[in-house]
Amino acid sequence: MEYEQGAENQPMDGNPSMRGPSESATHIARADCPHLSDPECEALQRLATVIGEAAVATMLRTLSPTE
Repeated sequence: MEYEQGAENQPMDGNPSMRGPSESATHIARADCPHLSDPECEALQRLATVIGEAAVATMLRTLSPTE
């Protein structure tokens, strides 16, 4: 498969999932983690910038509050 120079680094469309980590808007709502302290929720927000908001949302949905 051939690309134009630099095309591999460009989003294919306006889809947020195609954006790089620095381009995606990351926001984990405080309501998504009511059992966590403010610093813990802020850490999740920072983690979302690294691994992606979808991964953090999956963690919040699937892990128990003690995990």
